[in-house]
Amino acid sequence: MRKTIILLTVLLFSFEISLLAQTDQKVEDYRISEYLHWYPAIKQIEMRDMWLENYKPGEWQISGIVTAEDRTVVTVQADVNYGYSWFNISNQPVIITMPEYDKYYSISVFDMHHFMEVFVTPEKPVVVRLPHQKSPIVDAHEIVLQTYQGLVFTRQVIVDNEQEVLELAKQISITGGGGTKPFIIPEFTEAEKDQAEQIIANYAQTVKSGRNLFGSAYEGVGDLDRCAGVFRGQLGTQFYIVDYAVSYVDQNQKALNGSDNYEIVVPNEALTKNSKGYWSYTIYNSEDNYLIPNDKDKYVISSYTTKENKDGTVTIRINPNAEGDNALPTNGKPFYGVFRVYEPIEGIEFPTIEKVK
Repeated sequence: MRKTIILLTVLLFSFEISLLAQTDQKVEDYRISEYLHWYPAIKQIEMRDMWLENYKPGEWQISGIVTAEDRTVVTVQADVNYGYSWFNISNQPVIITMPEYDKYYSISVFDMHHFMEVFVTPEKPVVVRLPHQKSPIVDAHEIVLQTYQGLVFTRQVIVDNEQEVLELAKQISITGGGGTKPFIIPEFTEAEKDQAEQIIANYAQTVKSGRNLFGSAYEGVGDLDRCAGVFRGQLGTQFYIVDYAVSYVDQNQKALNGSDNYEIVVPNEALTKNSKGYWSYTIYNSEDNYLIPNDKDKYVISSYTTKENKDGTVTIRINPNAEGDNALPTNGKPFYGVFRVYEPIEGIEFPTIEKVK
């Protein structure tokens, strides 16, 4: 009996030493770099697999108005109808068509590394193919991917017309595809994952603009920037299509919290280059990057819905209970905000957030 106890003690001690060795495991720098390269693809696969639980490739998921209950992607825009359709073009290209709409809409096509191409209000079908494939139609926008799989992502702004938008969304089509070849990523240890993701989280906290975070494979977006983009706003878009400014701190460089009152004064100068563009401001829970639940289901203020001041400016208010005109509720949660401009002018100077009494 005593020998058995001694043996069990030795085994338990050895197991604890093994766990400690794994916890304190040294991670080689090249493995961190490798994980940073693959992190966007890892997150794309997580989103794809969640989507495939309810849909098949080539089917559409239409979101309608997004609320805090939605957990599909972080830092989601809350006044847009999203359409999602994952595809596999290892067999043949896909063709995407959208109906006409008199307000803002766009088609984004993402590969598995989160590189993208975007068309705003496309007047022709969009063909997505591999380099060795020929387009099945002549007069079309063409996107050439470097991965077999990818995502078609559509945006249609909703302005008190959700039913109209949902009816139009039924006319969005995707045909072709039908391939089955897989997309494969390397395996990583928990230590590699934890250390690399800490680097991503730390870097994302320093980012105040989306101008370097999103892009195509041709635009030279770096791995760490792409990681920060996916971490803060998966399915974000190039700055010349949608320009972003992220607010983490007030005028005194203090983190935004859910107890105080804040204001943003939007100037009366044009921020968009044409009439199809618009701007919006949305706030998110700093703890999980999702919309903040509130009993008013109010998450976004936009140029479509604001009440102007006498001088043509707009004052956005952020406070616990959404008091005042153009107000968003924090519900007592620490938050960050994203100011978006669709069809932006070049060189936007974004308004800043300030703590007020």
